[in-house]
Amino acid sequence: MAAIDTRPGDAFVEELEQIREDFAMMQNQPRRGSTTREQGAESRRRSLRGGSDNHAFTGEQWLRCPDKAIRRKQLQKSMDEGGQSYFGGSIPSHPTLAKWEANAYGLTNEEIAEIEQQDLTPEQLIARGWRISTCRNASWPVGIGTSYVGEGGVYLRSVNEPEKVAAEIAALRKKFEDWDVDDLDKATANASVHALADEDHGSHTQNVIKNFINTPELQGEMRKTFILRYYSRSSKF
Repeated sequence: MAAIDTRPGDAFVEELEQIREDFAMMQNQPRRGSTTREQGAESRRRSLRGGSDNHAFTGEQWLRCPDKAIRRKQLQKSMDEGGQSYFGGSIPSHPTLAKWEANAYGLTNEEIAEIEQQDLTPEQLIARGWRISTCRNASWPVGIGTSYVGEGGVYLRSVNEPEKVAAEIAALRKKFEDWDVDDLDKATANASVHALADEDHGSHTQNVIKNFINTPELQGEMRKTFILRYYSRSSKF
């Protein structure tokens, strides 16, 4: 197979976005939320099992990066993920936001604590272990690029479809209201905070891909990593 020449940064990002579009068409799933409360509860039980690993991969991304400007941005991202409330801000950690959302779907704090202590399923162990290993051992911009599947999608939607994003959050709030959830602000905080944070994080990750994944070898590595990350997020591993 002939080697593929290096693509300009913008063109390479467009290629990744075509991969994203192809996968989205295969999945054919709603953008946000679940049809029923029990479906949402089951989804949260799966995602909360074994606790959060977001500090592990963001830490590996920061440790591996030699570029000072990118390292500062990665440190800011770690602060966002870990909770701005620890540094004088008002927004708690992303795992806390996920728990608030799980409460809205009917999970109690006691059930959440029990779920977090459970062993990961084999599939979850492979998917999470693979991502942390990639951030630790792959080329550093590819490690950061693993975040582009999730955060990049939110970033692009915030730029191209801001009205749809706002409407989806409003619909989620209305759904929780219909279910008599007490604190609607806390219930929708996970969605609304990620809509803002991932816009910033996704733009940052896209810039790393454009500016640092700039050889045929790195772009080939990023293609494979992007696809594997999509599979792992889609429970198709």
